[in-house]
Amino acid sequence: MANDICDKLIQKQWLRYTDSSLIPNVGGIYVIGVKRSSKKAIRYLYLGQSKDVHDRIKRHKYGKQAIDAFIKRNYRRNGGNDLRVKWIQEQRHKFKEGEYIKCMEEKLDNKLKYNKKGGNN
Repeated sequence: MANDICDKLIQKQWLRYTDSSLIPNVGGIYVIGVKRSSKKAIRYLYLGQSKDVHDRIKRHKYGKQAIDAFIKRNYRRNGGNDLRVKWIQEQRHKFKEGEYIKCMEEKLDNKLKYNKKGGNN
């Protein structure tokens, strides 16, 4: 099941973080990335879960986690223009966050820099 979720997240189109008002108020898994100016690729930075993805994405601008500080810096520097987000609706989001993080890191062959605790399971 974790593989299916990871594949769906990887295949999903990125949305500008500044367009987060388009994200529905649903439970699910989300990924935050950053577009580097010199490259077309977007680097995956963080995977999270929430019972309300829309609200959680907004709250990252004001929180105290490492990803929150990165988002704040990006907003100060350029209004958040380099930040990207994508999500999928998933009912069992809370119980498998650690599995999703591990799966994404394996599939991307890249550590999610701002997932410090490895999830909540």
